Amino acid sequence: MMTPKPAFCAMRALRGIAFALACGLSLSAPVPSLAQQDEQAAARSNVERGGAMSIRKIEAIVLPKMKGMKYVGFTYHPSENVYLLRFMNGPKVVDVEVDAKTGRILWRSR
Repeated sequence: MMTPKPAFCAMRALRGIAFALACGLSLSAPVPSLAQQDEQAAARSNVERGGAMSIRKIEAIVLPKMKGMKYVGFTYHPSENVYLLRFMNGPKVVDVEVDAKTGRILWRSR
């Protein structure tokens, strides 16, 4: 019986490690939660019915007013019909609550 060469054993071990890492990374890919999917569906439905502006229109209104801040993203709250836009002002987080129907800024954290 022949014993496998050390290089062959090392390659088999590396292949196994690479496969395990690939499997682990594919399982950790972000998947939208059911709450996020429901939130998106509610926003889309409300925009289609005319009860809310699209996020693109809201961003066109709000972003120019937030000069010097980095836009991070938004969340839609269907029960209040508001968008919450998040910005970074240096190390500080700034939240802006916007009426989804009118685009009017309702509240801004300091």
